[in-house]
Amino acid sequence: MPVAIVFCLIMACTKGRSVDTTPAGSSTSNNTNGRANRLAGPGYSQSIPIDTANKMIQSYLNSVHYPAQDTALRSLSFDADTLRAYLSDPHIVTLKFMIAHQQAYTNTAASYGTYAGLKPNAITLIIVGMDDDNGIVRNKSNGVFEHCLPCPTSCNSTSALLY
Repeated sequence: MPVAIVFCLIMACTKGRSVDTTPAGSSTSNNTNGRANRLAGPGYSQSIPIDTANKMIQSYLNSVHYPAQDTALRSLSFDADTLRAYLSDPHIVTLKFMIAHQQAYTNTAASYGTYAGLKPNAITLIIVGMDDDNGIVRNKSNGVFEHCLPCPTSCNSTSALLY
């Protein structure tokens, strides 16, 4: 699930244009341009073909019995302009997408710390910019980001796959 979510977030940030997100260079170590904590190389933050992404997404959808059952989280959407503004901070070299419970879910005593499975009204992502030393880069509000819109609760597309 996390791979599909992260891929969907990356695709959402392109605002309809085709972007090759393959990092420059072909370093296979965890060191790019002298940055000890910046991961690069094969298998990390690499571009994949749309048909491969669709196969990965379809496998996940089959596993949650979609469309016969439409109760499992299918995607999370996040505002691209907010992410662009955050990424304009030159200290951010890595983004960390952390799976978390939504605030409303954690604010209910009966739900806090309780396994939520793939319930769209319970799961979200916390988006954290990281610097060269793996330190948190705070946004202009001295925090990090959340408030992803979950699908099936808030779907912004009629298709579950990429085309």
